[in-house]
Amino acid sequence: MYLATIIDRFTREVLGWNVSLHHNQALTIGTLTQVLKQTGFNLPEFLHFDQGTPYDALAYVSLAESLGIIISMSHKASPWKNPHQESYYSHFKLDLGNSERFETLGELIEAIYQTINYYNHRRQHTILKMPPVKFRKQYYQRLAASE
Repeated sequence: MYLATIIDRFTREVLGWNVSLHHNQALTIGTLTQVLKQTGFNLPEFLHFDQGTPYDALAYVSLAESLGIIISMSHKASPWKNPHQESYYSHFKLDLGNSERFETLGELIEAIYQTINYYNHRRQHTILKMPPVKFRKQYYQRLAASE
């Protein structure tokens, strides 16, 4: 099972995610498509990823570029160049627990959903001192109030 996420680097919110039994472009295209639906086409300016076939697949890159998104990729074997994603996944794995404990694929996917929802809405982010969704809402409320 493969999980792909798109995380807002400023708010640390998981904007979209997708799971697949295959590590291919359908995984990443599904993730970007979910972000488009979730955010109402409030598109990111950049997408930064580690090296990987699903992320440099022509269909994925073409979709992102057609939407005006710039693709940025770390060099191979350079996980420190994508620290937010690396940090997220290390916490995600701890929060999810042992994935072998699920009897069905559906149970695993539900647990992934619950874990991401918990992270976005209830888990205190170390840097933000609050959950990412709360941080985003407070930030934009302050921004609107200052205009």
